[in-house]
Amino acid sequence: MTNSNKSQSRSNDKDNDEDTADNVHDTGKHMMLLKNSLSQMFGFTAGEAIALNPKILSGVLHSNDLVLILFYSEQCRYSMQFMPVFDAAADQLRAEFGDNGKVSLAKLDCAAYPNLEDRFNIGKYPTIRIFRFGRVGKIEYRGERTLDALIQFIHKELRDPIEEFCSMSDLQQQKNQKNLVLGYFESSNHLEYEVFRKTSLALRDYHCHFYASFGDSAKSLNPSGRNKIVFQKNLALAEEEDLSSDYNGSMSGFSEMYKWIHDKCKPIFRELTFDNAEEISEEGRPWVILFHQQSDVKSGHELEKVIQMELMDELDKVNFVSVDATTFDFLFDIDRTEEELPVIFIDSVVHMYEFPKFEDIYIPGKLKQFIRDLYTGQLHISHHVEEFLAGEGDEEDDNRNQIKPTKIEVSTLAMQEEATTAKTRHKSKLKDYLPSRNRYTMRDEL
Repeated sequence: MTNSNKSQSRSNDKDNDEDTADNVHDTGKHMMLLKNSLSQMFGFTAGEAIALNPKILSGVLHSNDLVLILFYSEQCRYSMQFMPVFDAAADQLRAEFGDNGKVSLAKLDCAAYPNLEDRFNIGKYPTIRIFRFGRVGKIEYRGERTLDALIQFIHKELRDPIEEFCSMSDLQQQKNQKNLVLGYFESSNHLEYEVFRKTSLALRDYHCHFYASFGDSAKSLNPSGRNKIVFQKNLALAEEEDLSSDYNGSMSGFSEMYKWIHDKCKPIFRELTFDNAEEISEEGRPWVILFHQQSDVKSGHELEKVIQMELMDELDKVNFVSVDATTFDFLFDIDRTEEELPVIFIDSVVHMYEFPKFEDIYIPGKLKQFIRDLYTGQLHISHHVEEFLAGEGDEEDDNRNQIKPTKIEVSTLAMQEEATTAKTRHKSKLKDYLPSRNRYTMRDEL
């Protein structure tokens, strides 16, 4: 090989190494030039968040690890009340971190840039969206609109989400046993661990929990000695069945690692809590709810297996959630004792419909047909057979243009209704968790 070819080969190898690492380690000179350029473009004033427009949006998102964007309207009084707080937070963070690409706060006037409002699916003001490494996060900021609360939230977002473990017993003692992403590395200084860390930051709100083991501890748990990532679906059930899978992609490729972990952690079946109820309700889909006892782990696992086998094509239409009925009993009055659990309901935002028996999930296609009956209106018709026979209407249903039955449909379903007890008729609770009009201005109001 000639010197020229060797030189070209070394150059290509260097380029490939940089590409493979997805530019995790940008050079200081490059970042300094980029920051200076962006600062001139933004022209932000001290004490204010960056005022976004379409020309600078991409530059802001991709030059910072974490960006919070306030989507607002000047016609919304809640936006205008919060604006000084948001600007003050931007100024405080700039004083604390500088412009080193760690974090930035920005704001966007939705009236001036409606295309960007549509792009990020903004339906209320103010909305504070979270972006990590240029990607929009799954959740938004829903905390208190105070300076202290906002700063505290951002500090929490900047913390490394990875916890170190030295043995499997360390993991078994953790409260969270589901959706574990386990990394085994030679050391915390390895480039591949840096990619893993970046991925964990980008996916910190995607229902997965990141753990890493290093050095001798990693070798004892991972005999191959190579850096490795394993996804463990449910550690509590590991002795009963193998629910783990190994990552076989590039250990130094951020995009590939991100996609694999993202797909593994995609929420199929979520636990409903006071913290995530508004977030899930705002997705605008009916809920298929499993009510279970606090100590009952098996029913959720069994339902999740049915979802994976038969109902994956329903994930874009409904949300599958589980509820500890003891905690939520006063909110979801399902007229059940603990001994009668588990039970399944569909909450359509108007009514709640009860699935006949939990054990029926084992009948192929039974739960899928129940969900289809929601779409066709059959559940709603059955729910109101007696009211329609009596000539009575439901004002709330009429306002929502619900499907009404014909006389033939009523007579066909009358016998089904006779077998339905009064306690299976429940009003929706999902709508109680939609964004409060005491905190937001809805887009269609302006």
